[in-house]
Amino acid sequence: MSKKDTQIPWVEKYRPKSLKEMALPTARLNRQRVKLNEELVNFINQFFEERRRINQENKKIREFNRTSIEKNQKEEKQIPTDKAAVLLEGPPGIGKTSIVYALANDFNMEVIETNASDTRTRDALERRLKETTKSRGILDFINESKEKIILIDEIDGIYGVQDRGAIPTVIDLIQNTQFPIIMCANEYKSNLQPLYNKINRYEVHPLPKEEVIKIAKNILKKENIMNLKEEDLELLIDKNNGDLRGVINDIQGIGQGKLEGNVKELILSLHRDNLEEIFTLIRDLFKVSSLREARNLTDKSDVDYNFLYKWINENLLTFIKTNRDLAEAFENLSIADEIFGRIRTTQYWGLLPYFFDLFAGGVALSRKDTPLSKGFQRVVFPRYTSGSYFSLTGVEKEFVEKIKRKYEISQVDFTQDFLPFLKILCNSSRKQFKNVSDWLDLDAKGKKLLK
Repeated sequence: MSKKDTQIPWVEKYRPKSLKEMALPTARLNRQRVKLNEELVNFINQFFEERRRINQENKKIREFNRTSIEKNQKEEKQIPTDKAAVLLEGPPGIGKTSIVYALANDFNMEVIETNASDTRTRDALERRLKETTKSRGILDFINESKEKIILIDEIDGIYGVQDRGAIPTVIDLIQNTQFPIIMCANEYKSNLQPLYNKINRYEVHPLPKEEVIKIAKNILKKENIMNLKEEDLELLIDKNNGDLRGVINDIQGIGQGKLEGNVKELILSLHRDNLEEIFTLIRDLFKVSSLREARNLTDKSDVDYNFLYKWINENLLTFIKTNRDLAEAFENLSIADEIFGRIRTTQYWGLLPYFFDLFAGGVALSRKDTPLSKGFQRVVFPRYTSGSYFSLTGVEKEFVEKIKRKYEISQVDFTQDFLPFLKILCNSSRKQFKNVSDWLDLDAKGKKLLK
């Protein structure tokens, strides 16, 4: 295997280039089962028909308005929102983003991707999307080539006081866009109801287990990995709860390592994005004194690079204090984001080391005026993350399931609020510890989690 191949995440290497290559998940629109590929192809075709019609009408309206008095002037028309945008809603890792990129390839279009949960105010969201949705880039005028699909990921990550006005901004952008917009979300959110009323919301379901096995076997064959049996694949799929992206990441981790000893034990030991590892990694990263140290930390880590990027962004203000250091850190994060966008567009994964260096090493080493703190510094969970961007351990998953029998709770709420509260409660007295243990019917591993 070449060095270049090892740099490419397999989720990207084996991302389908066309909808025809994909095992498409089932989808529902208004509770009715639909063929998602046909729906999205029709959406793209209808958008451009509608854009052509609206633009022709608006051209006539502008010509009329130039010669008429103000009170007689006509308002320009807008593309109906249900023909300008759609929403794909479903759990992380089931292929929503892959569907958008495959669709774009089928239409010879460029994907312009942004993440709504990274833009925390109406103004920030508007700045990030306004030019993209209204205008063509200079290369488009030179080439007269590719149209665009606007992909807004994690639209359900918009919430809270700072985001008031963000949903009306999104709706306004949809009404004025010159390019079709596809939004992705991990779960239903009540604050998005005004958006749901305006566009089609497709509920996308995980692939059946047999389809995931088929995809995994195909990757194993292409990578010449012979010593993973079907029962091992089934264990990987169960461990990832139907998250295809997680399964492929685990296969890559196993395939590029050394398969020695008990394969089942190895699979069960894979706790990608474990919270304890992330907390330690973030603290250690902001203590480094050289780029080499930063590289060593990220190289050894099994934390997903895109997820780690969010954690670093969220915790900058904890570890970096002066305005000058912060400006340099955010500048490095911004450039890293641009590089990753270029990687996704060109599929040139040789740029990935530069992305790592800028978002990890470049940010950590921007701490020049800020003294290194000797006390404990709390690492916080990304506030604007929606869905399950980390994999819980088996014990943690069992714990969540037991709590769900009492209360409906998400993995994020469990990790961020519920588990820390239970730990405090259980450590207050032996009696409280016993009461909680009995209440949840915990085994020895579950009790250990509370200590």
